[in-house]
Amino acid sequence: MPSVFKYKGRDSTGNIIVGDLKANAIEDVITHLKQHDITPINIEPAKKYSAGLKKLFSSGDDFFDIEPYHIMNFYRQLATLNNAGLPIIKSLNKLSQSSSSRRLSIILYTVANDVAAGTTLSNAFKKHPNAFSPLAINIVDIGENTGRLSESLIYLGSYVEASIANKRRLSSATRYPMFVLIAVSAAVVIMNIFVIPKFSEMFAKFHLDLPLSTRIIMGSSNFMVNYKYFILLAAIFIFFGIKQVLKIPSVHYFWDKYKLYIPVFGDLQKRIVLSQFTWTFSLIIRSGIPIIKGIGLASNSTENVYFGEQLLKLRDAIEHGENLSQAAVASGLFTPITIQMIEVGEESEKLDETLSEVAKYYDAEIDYDLKRLNELIEPILLAVVGGLILILALGIYFPLWDLIKVAKI
Repeated sequence: MPSVFKYKGRDSTGNIIVGDLKANAIEDVITHLKQHDITPINIEPAKKYSAGLKKLFSSGDDFFDIEPYHIMNFYRQLATLNNAGLPIIKSLNKLSQSSSSRRLSIILYTVANDVAAGTTLSNAFKKHPNAFSPLAINIVDIGENTGRLSESLIYLGSYVEASIANKRRLSSATRYPMFVLIAVSAAVVIMNIFVIPKFSEMFAKFHLDLPLSTRIIMGSSNFMVNYKYFILLAAIFIFFGIKQVLKIPSVHYFWDKYKLYIPVFGDLQKRIVLSQFTWTFSLIIRSGIPIIKGIGLASNSTENVYFGEQLLKLRDAIEHGENLSQAAVASGLFTPITIQMIEVGEESEKLDETLSEVAKYYDAEIDYDLKRLNELIEPILLAVVGGLILILALGIYFPLWDLIKVAKI
């Protein structure tokens, strides 16, 4: 029965190569390495783990996704090496050795071996779906068949960069309000567990007639103190429960649809989704992928399930004879300016260029919205913080003033 061996060797240029290989015996590993011009230094059986642990701690891409930043750098570096005339196998081996991601390094070494065995680069990519998307595989396939591989890789690098930028925009949009809400929540918990109980003891000694607001605050504090472990477990359960529930397709679809209509954040998220689509579709058309197939790839690459489903309906409309701009109007997904640009692109037969301009327009709009976002959110957050202070003032400080009057008497 084949076993997994870990090996360390040196290639023809003197660089160290490490990896894993499944073989029947060490001799088979040695033969394999020599066939690929690698001089063995050390070979030993890999440590055996249970199936679950092996999957969890594996460095391959069976379990882990690769960071988009590493994929972006790989596309651009491979394009540069290919433009310089370096053979694709040698380029892949060099990038495998220099990659800052160990998982990607192992994947690239496997891809290089597959290409050396006669597999095309796109088919070698198909074996690693957590690293290379179907969109990337199709574009690389077209680049290989048309002799424009370097150009295709440059497009992919720019596309991944745009995707990373959109994710960062969304993250920066939610970071400030999330930080404030977490800080406020932490302050409420600390007040209820450590501060308010002290006031409760003080008020109880003097048998004051407490107002309703104070009794509500004392009741919530007592509940939090007496059931703090239950509340903590419930919060953890709710957090992970929501993550699991969102994995249900119907729930995920519902959430992706209605989060585009959330006040303040909805328009921003819609622009980010449209920016991602226009960048993707521009790349698809520029690469020579047919529109029908391209829309299917774009629907798979979008991170919003609802938007992806609507794109598939748009594809069906085109299959039934409508042009892209007509189907776009009927879908209700796109803004008037996007539809106008699509019409111009269809008439001028430069749809990829017009979509690129639309993507740039959305990117500029997103940057502007992010600058205004804090101005829109700050009054809301100030109202929340002010409301909490008001509740504490009415519930704690008013009885405290009464207590001071009693103490003077």
